[in-house]
Amino acid sequence: MARAAIEWSHAMDVQLRHFDRCGLSIKRQARRLGLSERSIYTRRKKLQLDRQKSKKI
Repeated sequence: MARAAIEWSHAMDVQLRHFDRCGLSIKRQARRLGLSERSIYTRRKKLQLDRQKSKKI
């Protein structure tokens, strides 16, 4: 059975960037957005929000 694709909106991307600045874990981000950890991880990768980049700032 196939899963429905997630419709990523600009608002979700803004929230992911905000969570990245705040230092929330991927697990907590997934809970707040109601999505799976894997989908959060892959979207962060597309937005270039890597862990190493976050820690340098």
